Amino acid sequence: MKKKPKILIVGSGIVGASIALSCLNLGADVVVVEKDKLGGAASSKSFGWINASFAESPAYFDLRNAAVDAFRNLKTELNLSQSVSWQGTLWWEDSGQELKNQFNNLLDRGYAAKLLNNNEIKNLEPNLKDVPEAAIFTPLEGAAEADRVALAMLRRLTDEGGKVISGCIVEGLKFKEDCLSSVQTNIGEMSCDMVALATGAAAENGLFGCDWKLPMQNKKGLIVQTSPVQDLINHILMTDDVHFKQNMDGTLTAGEIFSGDLEENIVALDLASDVLTRISRKLDFSTNLIPTNIKIGTRPVPIDGFPVVGNIEGYKGVFIAVMHSGVTLAPLIGQLLASEMLKNSKSPLLGSFRPSRFVN
Repeated sequence: MKKKPKILIVGSGIVGASIALSCLNLGADVVVVEKDKLGGAASSKSFGWINASFAESPAYFDLRNAAVDAFRNLKTELNLSQSVSWQGTLWWEDSGQELKNQFNNLLDRGYAAKLLNNNEIKNLEPNLKDVPEAAIFTPLEGAAEADRVALAMLRRLTDEGGKVISGCIVEGLKFKEDCLSSVQTNIGEMSCDMVALATGAAAENGLFGCDWKLPMQNKKGLIVQTSPVQDLINHILMTDDVHFKQNMDGTLTAGEIFSGDLEENIVALDLASDVLTRISRKLDFSTNLIPTNIKIGTRPVPIDGFPVVGNIEGYKGVFIAVMHSGVTLAPLIGQLLASEMLKNSKSPLLGSFRPSRFVN
């Protein structure tokens, strides 16, 4: 009987969990190790928008577009009815010519999008008081509570015989005859044939035994979650000064518009209050929005803004998968990287996003 390849996944967020489950599905013996809480650091502090609306290159658009489809297909494997919804997006972060340019860009790429006027927006969102003159409607987009998706994947993994270990810190990699042989951790050495590093923002720290580090420009962002409110909005709303969505349980998840990094001395409580005030100004409703969870997370962003996926050259058996937006990309990246690791099948979708573009 042929021995199963033994694969260690470092990181239990949505990217690591997806790689792990995909490797298990291809017949590997899989162990996931996580230094903090299961479900991942970035995944638990993510807005969770699933989209391909914004991609800085054609190759990145193709990857994201395929990823949205892969995420939709997850429902055949996992019950995500309480953590993923496909309500579509209304977007008006910009207005005037900039909004039209974004709409035309989506059309040129063949993306499902419609330019709506004021009345059409009102029809879709009757509780919206501050209605813009125009917005882009992208009906095939969705939203996920990423840590809950990751935990669902990990549950399936363990149900099928995989292992998950929390409180486990990976300290270094060991090689034998130029091939990975084991991973050194705070709880001892673990032998394996391959390792996949899905460590998010921590990827910039590198590992002992592997003289390669990923240059990062990690960015902090604030996410606020509220107590449940009844049927307030129908879509993901990406507005000119706040983005927010309603989850399956009635809670709202909100954050600032994607403006980059947070200021150094930001007071999270004050910013959260401001974010909820912005939402209240946009909606016609009488209920107070009560914050129940205020989180400042670190978005893992490689230095050039694009995903980094594949084998680290010179280190046979060592793979990496680090990116923003991990939520959109995770299910597809898991499938593609697992196929590469176990079947040596390299997808052209990943051709532009290899670790080899960074030479230390």
